Amino acid sequence: MEKELIHEVENKLVEIVGRSNVYVKASPIPEFDWMLCIRGYEFLCEVKKTVTRSNFGSIQMKLRTWQENTDKPVLLVAQNIYPLLMDEFAHQEINCLDSAGNCRIKVGDLLIHIEGRKVPLKFQATSANRSRLFQEAGIRIIFRILLEPDWLNLSYRQMQLSTNVSLGSITVIMNELLESGYLLKTNKGKFLKNKQDLLERWVVAYNEILKPKQLIRRMTFKDAELHKNWADLKLPSDIYWGGEPAANLVDGYLYPELFTLYGGTMGDWVKAGLRPDDEGEVFVYKKFWSSVEQSQVTPALLIYADLMGSGNSRNIEAAQRIYNNELQYLQ
Repeated sequence: MEKELIHEVENKLVEIVGRSNVYVKASPIPEFDWMLCIRGYEFLCEVKKTVTRSNFGSIQMKLRTWQENTDKPVLLVAQNIYPLLMDEFAHQEINCLDSAGNCRIKVGDLLIHIEGRKVPLKFQATSANRSRLFQEAGIRIIFRILLEPDWLNLSYRQMQLSTNVSLGSITVIMNELLESGYLLKTNKGKFLKNKQDLLERWVVAYNEILKPKQLIRRMTFKDAELHKNWADLKLPSDIYWGGEPAANLVDGYLYPELFTLYGGTMGDWVKAGLRPDDEGEVFVYKKFWSSVEQSQVTPALLIYADLMGSGNSRNIEAAQRIYNNELQYLQ
């Protein structure tokens, strides 16, 4: 599909700038499979399927890092990029192009801005063939594995007790982890492989599939003083801050604009100083994991996922800090 996509976008560019001005060749840099040449400019291509709000952050972070480490322009090529996200990439000075020929490309004297074209049917996103790994049960299991890689060596019965996932699903998912190259079996036990890739895919699946199902309702603070002093809210020990407020409590880098809470009841939230509001800035979710945290913030893995899934540039910077400082074991 990747080869088919790169030649599809080549043909779309030919329609725009002419055959003599566009060609594709193999990339001389191992991190990139393709180089797309447009009017003398050689773009190193990062090829993705669909770009959504959920994976926008990880893609942006990767492209910015690569662009800082090469003297050639980098180009994101995807089957489909939502228009608002394409505008955001352009704002971040990241070149991008989709299978319809929609693009934001600006390098030197080359400027191409195309929008409004419909993505070919064969490249339109579908969930029909999504791996079981990244459906709800798989997301729950991978969360536990990324949280604590040694968890892989528990019995399936112990895994079931800590995830509430059926034994049958656990068997299927563990086999898929092995077949997909994320699990290594040795005489000394099971070990996690390709951790960064699994983390990136899990973050996307969590934000697109599991997290929306956990939303209970939106709330707001009862008054401006409570909003200002949000960190002083008296919450029960089984309610946890996630996302922006959790990042603030971990390292103080990010002042929250939107607030995420996991766990509790309506009585708990109201007693703490919140009230229901369909447009409120506080998003309350079910707590979907079984471990008890030592502080009133979610695990760093979940803070990272919440921040990356927002697609917000300031949150992505905060997520990078969490990744560098708290998730070294997954690097």
